Amino acid sequence: MKVRVWLMTTAMIVLMVISAEAMTPSVPSLLVEEDKVVASAYYDTLGILSTNNECSDFFGGPASSVDVFKGLVSKAEKQYFPSTIGIQMSGGAVNVVNHESRKKSRIFRKVSLNANGPFFRKRNFMSEPFIPGIGSFGANTKEVRVLMLLHELGHVVEGEDGKWLLPDDGGDSSLSRDNTKKIEDVCGDQIRNLGKGDRPASFASGKQKLSDEDLALAAAKQ
Repeated sequence: MKVRVWLMTTAMIVLMVISAEAMTPSVPSLLVEEDKVVASAYYDTLGILSTNNECSDFFGGPASSVDVFKGLVSKAEKQYFPSTIGIQMSGGAVNVVNHESRKKSRIFRKVSLNANGPFFRKRNFMSEPFIPGIGSFGANTKEVRVLMLLHELGHVVEGEDGKWLLPDDGGDSSLSRDNTKKIEDVCGDQIRNLGKGDRPASFASGKQKLSDEDLALAAAKQ
């Protein structure tokens, strides 16, 4: 009986710690393919993470950060929340270990982009609900979208200290602002220079290279 329990427990642990290669989709989510705004934000962010810079280094380097970012966006879908919400991750998370780099991350079951929030909308008329910007960037701009995506990436990447790069901040607006500031402090130069930056890096490991399509699209954003 004890052997059976041990085997079941071991199986559950194995299921929770899955290689990043198995979890990372070969293509972006349907939302990236169908929504031009999301696609632009995806490839803008990919362009930053796929180059050697302070921002990609913060997330573990180009190969690792691109891998985790693809997994995050693969769950993306549009939802409708109050206008103060930008992106919300929910539904529990699966822990992932990249079998080559040994870097750890997690993937939430749901990643919801708020169709009523600053990712997609801004206030055009006084009669419309107020939609705040995020950090130093106004609502419904390419810069704010990238900042928001990088903020969420910070919640799913484990740092060298064994903690997530950004602590969970759901329901805590003050902590959320602090987390956003941390990302902007690290990645602000790359975000403000979207379209002017470096070309995507080449990775030593063939399994961690960007696909030709990703390279072409990310480079086109530079």
